[in-house]
Amino acid sequence: MQHELKVREQGLNTEVRQGRGRGGEGDGAAAASGGGGGASDDIGDVSWNVPTVVLRFPSNIPGGPGHNWANAISMATPIAHKGATAGAKVEALTILDILTNPDLVKSAWDYFNNVQTKDVKYQALIRPEDRPAIWLNKKIMDEYRPAMQKYYYDPSKYKTYLEQLGIHYPTVRAD
Repeated sequence: MQHELKVREQGLNTEVRQGRGRGGEGDGAAAASGGGGGASDDIGDVSWNVPTVVLRFPSNIPGGPGHNWANAISMATPIAHKGATAGAKVEALTILDILTNPDLVKSAWDYFNNVQTKDVKYQALIRPEDRPAIWLNKKIMDEYRPAMQKYYYDPSKYKTYLEQLGIHYPTVRAD
């Protein structure tokens, strides 16, 4: 896929990088000062209210253009599935560590209260009474949802979503 996208062909990361909290690469302070940073996520409100663990694992194509079809299709590849499965195992074991080690929870709260949110307090942009504007797309969704249903993944019939779509991986253009 990297060849297809004409980006540097580097493969997946093969080494564990430095942790991202407590002054590590990409922590909030580094990101705020222009250094470090990372992918976007949807946990902003959560991470400003409780200690949060973020685990990253290789299951996407390095050098991809981000919010683009190329990144979307890479998620459906066999290597991405292997990466996501390995990542899920790490997440499960991390949760077990947190549940069985009260000192980890205490330490997380200490860092959250005395470092992460010591000088910066979060104020949500969405008020408690605000509700999603689902009515804006109701007509469109009512019209197109039946046509979309044939694309919903059915794991009882297919081993992968690619198989359900009739796509044989890899699919690249000939040079």
